[in-house]
Amino acid sequence: MDRKSTARFNRRAFIAGGLALAMPKPALAAGNAGVILVGASWCSFCKQAAPLLKLLSEQGDFPVLVASFDNKPIPPFPDVVPSQSNPLTSDIRSFPVTMVYSSAQNTVIGRVDGYRNPRWYMRSVAALINQVEAG
Repeated sequence: MDRKSTARFNRRAFIAGGLALAMPKPALAAGNAGVILVGASWCSFCKQAAPLLKLLSEQGDFPVLVASFDNKPIPPFPDVVPSQSNPLTSDIRSFPVTMVYSSAQNTVIGRVDGYRNPRWYMRSVAALINQVEAG
């Protein structure tokens, strides 16, 4: 990696870390939420959303399942499932799509389509997780 790429990555990591501190923390009480990220390894927006989702999942202690259109990992998530083989994700062709699942209700309660910017994405996902955890 050249110096410019390293600087860009470090700047993004710094910005993402700062945004994580400014975002409302997902509720930790019930542990009913789970997240499904539908994307592809070649999708630039998926590559931007995945590290933020990882950061949120570590703060909120909820599981993340990555359903990959091309069956390749989306860093920092090394494990993926094929999106075409799941009826919930098989019809999705525009990436990323982030779905929040409620184990208490046994259903997807909401989804975030696309990625506008880090702040919008983290707020949108955190709001859905908080909705699940609030009941």
